[in-house]
Amino acid sequence: MPLSRRSFLRTGTTAVLATAAALHVAPKTFAQVGAKPDPKQDFKTPFAAQQSTLFSFKRETFTPYVGGIFIVSAGSRAVEMTLVEVRGHVVSASGKKLTKKLRETDSFALVFSSASELSDLTTIYNVEHAALGRFALFLTRRDNPQGGYVYEAVFNHAL
Repeated sequence: MPLSRRSFLRTGTTAVLATAAALHVAPKTFAQVGAKPDPKQDFKTPFAAQQSTLFSFKRETFTPYVGGIFIVSAGSRAVEMTLVEVRGHVVSASGKKLTKKLRETDSFALVFSSASELSDLTTIYNVEHAALGRFALFLTRRDNPQGGYVYEAVFNHAL
């Protein structure tokens, strides 16, 4: 069946206009238009959480106490632990490439050692220190090739 020039142009123009309309609407369809997300406003820390002593703890808070004794308790059982290391964490360059815009964080880990086992559970323990006071930490037991027990607490504060 032969196609007239007028029919060809009308079909072509309709296709171009439909494509242009679809491309113009596509960003709205996929939620790409509007206010750009601000990582600092994505999640606001509740006021009650800001009042906790844990909220104010930074890497520099624990550095002077490396080698110091902390009393960690799980129920009625209490164990003396020594703060062995305060290890910082920085996002790698490849990690920054994978996401659009990262929220700045202060990430660090506290490594404690103990001669006796606290518990088999990875859970929140009550920690007491002469200068820092009493606070709760989520501790995970790690393998220690030298013997004894090693526990780690990870902090990841959004700035």
